[in-house]
Amino acid sequence: MTKLKKPIRTCISCRGKFEQKELIRLQCINKNLIVFNNNGRSFYLCNDCKKDKKKCEKALFRQCRNKDNYFEQLKEIVVDGR
Repeated sequence: MTKLKKPIRTCISCRGKFEQKELIRLQCINKNLIVFNNNGRSFYLCNDCKKDKKKCEKALFRQCRNKDNYFEQLKEIVVDGR
């Protein structure tokens, strides 16, 4: 019997490698941070990085290509979604 490999993804903030189920999957649409809706490009954030404001904001600015209040949007997503 063959063993299946578990999907490994990279956190955009710390560049750590984690199993896909351990990360939160997000995307930026029209300067809004949302949970991935199966359409378009997405990125992953680990649990440790989503708690660190400075580190997280820098990665989100880079990923979304503009400066907006993404950390506040991330806190709302984490509280509502998970």
